[in-house]
Amino acid sequence: MIKAIDFFCGAGGLTRGLLDAGISVLAGVDNDEHLERTYSHNNVPSRFINSDIKDINIHALREALEIQSGDTTLYAACTPCQPFSTLNRLKGNDERKILLLSFARIVEECPPDFVLVENVPGLNNAYGREISQRFLNILRRCRFKEAADFLDAKDFGVPQTRKRFILVASRHGSISLPDSGSDGKDYPTVREYIEKYPVISDGEASADYLNHAARKLAPHHKRIVEAIPKNGGSRRDVADTSILLKCHQKKPNVHKDVFGRIAWDAPGPTLTCRCTDVYCGRFVHPEQDRGISLREAAALQTFEDDYEFFGTHILGISRQIGNAVPVKFAEHLGNSIIDSHRYDRR
Repeated sequence: MIKAIDFFCGAGGLTRGLLDAGISVLAGVDNDEHLERTYSHNNVPSRFINSDIKDINIHALREALEIQSGDTTLYAACTPCQPFSTLNRLKGNDERKILLLSFARIVEECPPDFVLVENVPGLNNAYGREISQRFLNILRRCRFKEAADFLDAKDFGVPQTRKRFILVASRHGSISLPDSGSDGKDYPTVREYIEKYPVISDGEASADYLNHAARKLAPHHKRIVEAIPKNGGSRRDVADTSILLKCHQKKPNVHKDVFGRIAWDAPGPTLTCRCTDVYCGRFVHPEQDRGISLREAAALQTFEDDYEFFGTHILGISRQIGNAVPVKFAEHLGNSIIDSHRYDRR
């Protein structure tokens, strides 16, 4: 049995997927105390540890989790996406990039058997390359062998185009990234995952499913949404451009997906921390005049319907969902670690 610690665990998408793969995730670590209820409620028996990674004493943490010297261990880290995103205006000045090196310190101080890192593609661009190279140098000093590449969650059963930089590493020999087996012709669709949910209006919730609640729209936003053609339409299809926001009238191609409808029969767009806001991306329901609900967003992230999210307002819960690693994708990543472990023991 592989014992894991999930650093930057968020609401638990990576933890849930690793658990589903058969990895024993002992704890999730995150500096946001508001995530504890969501994480703990859905990932028993994993513990939530509210701590900043820069303050973690890895030896003390392993002792508290009763990890023995002979145990096979995995450190997983879904480092915050924003520092490496092309949308981040701070670019190279964002100090959150150093969080990856804080994780590297933990790996170096007490090396596990396996390492898993998930991040946005920007980790390998000009703004993130220096940090990633320093991280790789530490792994190699600790005698890890790694495999890294860009993977798209839609190739792994997730109804969402979501490209991420993935690194897996082993101290016991070569290791491979998961093979999707996808031929690019049979991706999961939005319809398969969210068509079943009851019709609701903006600002309403349904008692039939946990978290099936949609954000209330301002009147002028509602008019725009109502004018967007069903099933994949965009604001560029609106005949009466006078109802559009002024910034979109002057520069119609700026953030072209804003106020766009999701298409039924294709993978959805990449969900973000504002995935229930119609003015933050292509997040309008395929046919209902509202943004997607929290439950629908969670389904597109492949959380099961009994995975309940807790928070005081819809934006906070949206952030939990949009920032998560899709569960099915995480399960594939976990299986690649397990396969490597089995090969090592032969």
